[in-house]
Amino acid sequence: MIELIRKFQLKRALRGYVQILGPELRKRYGGSDQYTVLQIKKTVAHLKLDIQYLPYAVAMYRHEQSKNTVDMLRLDQAFLNRLRAEVADALLDGNPNYSARDVLALSKKVKWKGGPSPHWWSNNLGKTSL
Repeated sequence: MIELIRKFQLKRALRGYVQILGPELRKRYGGSDQYTVLQIKKTVAHLKLDIQYLPYAVAMYRHEQSKNTVDMLRLDQAFLNRLRAEVADALLDGNPNYSARDVLALSKKVKWKGGPSPHWWSNNLGKTSL
């Protein structure tokens, strides 16, 4: 039961890190293949997102160990790779070789690409043309 709750909380945190953190990182620091730990940590704190899963946020937006990943979060490359594999399974079809740009792409809204509105049919049911 506790594992089920943990998975639910993790999934909610990952969703927030994609939908809220990603666009804010792009807005503040531009598009990048990876962000620094300080950029990620500062933005998570500013947005008041769940800091408990910060290592996952770092794994989502950073693919290399740095001095700060080790000193601040105790994330060496091996542990970072394990977290990245977990994120890849949850969000990116199991591809652990993703970059921050791939995660940022998940937060982009799908826009209408032309053609009739998907609601056209349901809006016009029952109407007869004269």
